[in-house]
Amino acid sequence: MGLLEGKVVLVTGAAGGIGKECALIAAREGAKVVVNDLGGSVKGGDEGNASAAQATVDEIKAAGGEAVANSDSVALKSGAENMIAQALDTFGGLHSIISPAGILRDGMFHKMPDEDWKAVIDVHLHGSYNITR
Repeated sequence: MGLLEGKVVLVTGAAGGIGKECALIAAREGAKVVVNDLGGSVKGGDEGNASAAQATVDEIKAAGGEAVANSDSVALKSGAENMIAQALDTFGGLHSIISPAGILRDGMFHKMPDEDWKAVIDVHLHGSYNITR
């Protein structure tokens, strides 16, 4: 029996990097996992693709765990609300949130377009606020 047996955990940014590892560990410890990832690339513009989150879900299920994919944005209050609702509707509860979601706009700060800066702030700052609120 794992440390998270019977618990429901939401992990943001869970298609790669730290988020993915957090989702895999939570599942390995017995949690039912809501795997959130917007599916965007470093350059942006391809957000809303659930296949990135689904790949992590498939990995969890292949190892015998339970998980569901979510591609809402943490940068939007409605996105955070949808993630919580999905956890409640799918698994009947929510016990923990792990929120490492983040984006990268690969460029020099002094050359970064304003819209890239805004996107980074929206995910890193507003996303943390939205999902924990």
